Amino acid sequence: MKNSFERPIYRDSGFTLIELLVVIAIIGVLASMLLPVVSRAKVKGQTVKARTEITDLVGAIKSYQSTYSVLPSSKDTRAALGDAGATSPDFTYGTRYGGGWWANKKGQQSQVQTLGVNFKSQMNNSEIVAILEDLTQFRNGFATPNVGHSLNSRKTRFLDARDVTDIKSPGVGPDGVYRDPWGNPYIISLDLNYDDSCRDGFYRLDAVSQDRAGAGQQGYNGLFKAKPQANSFEYRTQVMVWSLGPDGLADPNTAATQGANKDNVLSWD
Repeated sequence: MKNSFERPIYRDSGFTLIELLVVIAIIGVLASMLLPVVSRAKVKGQTVKARTEITDLVGAIKSYQSTYSVLPSSKDTRAALGDAGATSPDFTYGTRYGGGWWANKKGQQSQVQTLGVNFKSQMNNSEIVAILEDLTQFRNGFATPNVGHSLNSRKTRFLDARDVTDIKSPGVGPDGVYRDPWGNPYIISLDLNYDDSCRDGFYRLDAVSQDRAGAGQQGYNGLFKAKPQANSFEYRTQVMVWSLGPDGLADPNTAATQGANKDNVLSWD
């Protein structure tokens, strides 16, 4: 008798090469669309962190001033300003590092300094960190300007920043430099002539802060000129703190709202 049942035919349920290629292509397109979004979200998060750390720095400096009735600075720093005369009434702790200038991850330098002050007297923010954290010795073994707690006699820790083990990571490195979320030093300017106006070494520049659409004495981000003097933009505060931003750059020949300066994170904007 003839069997009425036929053997079932099974198809291979796996993907064909063409189907796999299509899926891979779709995943690639989706990834290329998501990467910029993820990157922007990361930068936004880093910027928020920078603003928080800048706020903490300003608060710590003001707390120190409230305690000691002076802004945190060493005798050598104040003496260096004396050499600059009327050119620089205030001091900027900029990007001086070792025998040169700090460079970002791409090797690009931004020379932020106090105008009129000798190169050897230029400082980064390690002096401020040492005073605010009451450090008498940096973790790399070098002495700080706060030897014997001379600049923080009450031994108060005004700043509580995260310590890191290298000089590239965000946080306070073994050299005492406080670096932003992109690994670059925070810039700090102090009103050391105590006239309640602060003149930052970079944002004082006409090429950076002159508002082309405003009056001659009006600058970007609320800065102004008290006197018709070149490169003398300032802000009504005793402390200015800022970050070089995601690109780690500050261009002295570009307006504050454009190019490399557009992404800088400021305490006063």
